[in-house]
Amino acid sequence: MLASFEFVESSPKLKNGKLVVSFPSIYMFDEFYSHGKILAEIISLSHNMKAFVRISTIDFYPEIPLQYVDPDQIDYVSIDTEGIASLPEFEKRLDMEKIPHFSQNCYAEFLKCDGNFVLLTKPRGHSPSLFMRDYSEMYLRIAKEIGVTEVYAVGTRLSETSPRGRLTGYATTKKGVDRLKQNDVKLMHNELASYFTNVILGVASEQFGMTGYRINSNHGETPPYEDSIKQMLDKLQKISNISYNSEVFDEVMNDWVSSQKLAGDDNLSSQK
Repeated sequence: MLASFEFVESSPKLKNGKLVVSFPSIYMFDEFYSHGKILAEIISLSHNMKAFVRISTIDFYPEIPLQYVDPDQIDYVSIDTEGIASLPEFEKRLDMEKIPHFSQNCYAEFLKCDGNFVLLTKPRGHSPSLFMRDYSEMYLRIAKEIGVTEVYAVGTRLSETSPRGRLTGYATTKKGVDRLKQNDVKLMHNELASYFTNVILGVASEQFGMTGYRINSNHGETPPYEDSIKQMLDKLQKISNISYNSEVFDEVMNDWVSSQKLAGDDNLSSQK
């Protein structure tokens, strides 16, 4: 994969450090599932985080939804009866020459603060739609080098059958699952979880020996997803000790609603 790395600050040195992965949705769902984008902003501003490395890549997006493009070749993690996720065997790859697609230059950022964690996010653009394992490996090599041992992916669960707004999750180890249960996160069972913020947890566990945790909200809440995002932040704080500032939370929510108002969405602006 073609990528360039720009180190703009010195890399932190963590001891059993934590990585929070909070990405926007993939391109075709961004309008409805932008929880990760807002959540990353809240965490970043709460801890005065600064980028220390930017990774520029070429992202590929299919011109038709992924579920209609050889679904058995799309990366995912498999969640068992206990809520433990693993990365299945994956032999076939989507043939980009046979799929109508477009590409664009995008980048992701690692941000650091004074605490023992870093944030991986994408300020603009979307989560990777294809080659999710390749992207995961690229980002996790950096995380491994600076001392990360736990990965927390937060965002939205793309499920049409689950109750709106309810928090769900899984982990990559039995110990991790127990930790989620102790904090009242409803476990996902017998499920396949695709898309980047799930796949990166499988790669983190299988290839880098890191423990992965997924905390997500079932979709369905009206933007700006205030209740869902607050629930995820509260659970993340209990499970990982990564806190957030309630004043920052309110400011980000108000800014988001204002931006929608400027865009002419009176329905959203009237909800506050």
